[in-house]
Amino acid sequence: MRPSLLCISALLLPALASAQECADGRYSTINFTAQIDTIPAVVFGSNTAVDGTDQTLRMDVYAPANDTLQARPVVVVAFGGSFVTGNRGDVAPLCSQLARMGYVAVAPDYRVGFFFPNTSTTMHAVQRCVHDLKGCIRYLRKTVAEDGNPYHIDPDRIIVAGVSAGAIGALHLTYMNEPSELPAPLVADSAALGGMEGTSGPLGYSSVPMACVSLSGALMDTTWVHPGDQPYAGIHETGDGIVPCYTEQAYALGFPTGIVVSGDHDISLRMDHIALPHCYLEYPGTGHVGYLDYDPVNSLNFVYHFLASVVCNQAPDCSGATTALGETDVPANTVVLYPVPARDIVRIDLREAAQIQIWDGQGRSVRRLGLPAGTAALDVSSLPNGLYLLQATGTTVRTTRLVIAR
Repeated sequence: MRPSLLCISALLLPALASAQECADGRYSTINFTAQIDTIPAVVFGSNTAVDGTDQTLRMDVYAPANDTLQARPVVVVAFGGSFVTGNRGDVAPLCSQLARMGYVAVAPDYRVGFFFPNTSTTMHAVQRCVHDLKGCIRYLRKTVAEDGNPYHIDPDRIIVAGVSAGAIGALHLTYMNEPSELPAPLVADSAALGGMEGTSGPLGYSSVPMACVSLSGALMDTTWVHPGDQPYAGIHETGDGIVPCYTEQAYALGFPTGIVVSGDHDISLRMDHIALPHCYLEYPGTGHVGYLDYDPVNSLNFVYHFLASVVCNQAPDCSGATTALGETDVPANTVVLYPVPARDIVRIDLREAAQIQIWDGQGRSVRRLGLPAGTAALDVSSLPNGLYLLQATGTTVRTTRLVIAR
């Protein structure tokens, strides 16, 4: 029996709508729209915070202003900060730019707070991030099904992206999606915490993203990536000392975790091996997400080209970066301490002004001060011998170990 013209038209409508939507410069023009609307602090769920209290989870929504399109793709962008610090406002510039290109961009909370890093605590920090991001995606789909689609989104085109720790969360949300893949330290209390989905947002909706973007992220096991999985774009610096580019032990707050992870380089190798569509951009140097400072145009164009191709139902476009790798002057880490170990005075070299915070081995904050760019002498004579964590927060967050021995 021949299909009716009505049926054929119904099948062609989505493709035709997508072609028309993508033909007018939306998603490929930096300033497709000059004005955006921002809806701050929308509550999408709640869960138990790192310190055991109840935490309300919110998201900021960014969208093109005066937009007639009723089903717009969404990019959920997770901030960085070693699962200890950071907030959704950190990704406001990126979300604003995505909104000006025609997307709805969402910056969600996920639970962060101080924990002393080891295998179990670090894995649970990743799990909290994943559960909260999943809760946000489920909430977005609920708003379409139950609330009249107030953000005018397409529930079938939700992409998850992240920076540093946020990228780790985005990768695990996307590719750690089978109960058999749950790492052993998370199995014992998995049921109590809501299983693979968690309880951070409304239940009953899918949390599966359309694609994943990782800015200096890592995955605990690349074999979790299977043929037919979602397309991916990743960027990494080869000598990244915070999140490894290759397969190495992960550090949290400068301390070893005992967890071996694979950064974007080796995730890309896995995808090459199984012929999964993806894009990968690599920079030399020892920075961590430093390309957003020293090569923002190329690195973000790489991301924008990938996103535009995915939401327009095309093969991933990896052509966004135009500068040859190696031509850029890659800066060194922004915080250097000496001597090691220190006695009463430790000198600190900073490439930028920063807020300095020092924690002891019990997770207690023992010193907090602001320092200008340059070299400063820090008096640590009142601190007992031992191992400390020093964190410098400027435009980026840098951590290093401070050792005091007399």
